[in-house]
Amino acid sequence: MLVHPVVFFQSFSRYEQLNSRVHRQVNSPAAQAKRQTVIVRQSSERLEDWDKLIEQLDAEESVRVTLLGDGVAQLRWTNQHSC
Repeated sequence: MLVHPVVFFQSFSRYEQLNSRVHRQVNSPAAQAKRQTVIVRQSSERLEDWDKLIEQLDAEESVRVTLLGDGVAQLRWTNQHSC
């Protein structure tokens, strides 16, 4: 009997892709060193997804969101854990 390995393709929603991109940017060494970064909505990203992400980030106690223009926001954060 021939057995074929099962390949699972993980399908991410557009929102999950946006969230993942911003997550990678926030976790970059440069952003972590400064505890801030500027995120920019890409033309392929839906405005509804962008607004949802900004709303969720703004609800976080440790994150300050400053809107800099259409599709541009500065994120600043504090560390929530002690060394």
